[in-house]
Amino acid sequence: VFLVIGIVGYFTIPTVSGWIIQAGGMGSYNRSINNMASLAGKRAAGAAGAVAGNAAGRAGHLIKSAYQRMKS
Repeated sequence: VFLVIGIVGYFTIPTVSGWIIQAGGMGSYNRSINNMASLAGKRAAGAAGAVAGNAAGRAGHLIKSAYQRMKS
């Protein structure tokens, strides 16, 4: 009897808790939090890419001008 109760509970508790979270609005709240975190990550990655690109461009320009000076 206890084995059957345990098996039934094992399969039904996650389903019922999912219904409770959705009915309480926590599903949409978590989605909003995830979207905000994703947006912040994208902005940070964009800023890091801009900094790296700017540094690479300046380094390339510096190397090119140094090569031109050595050449002439």
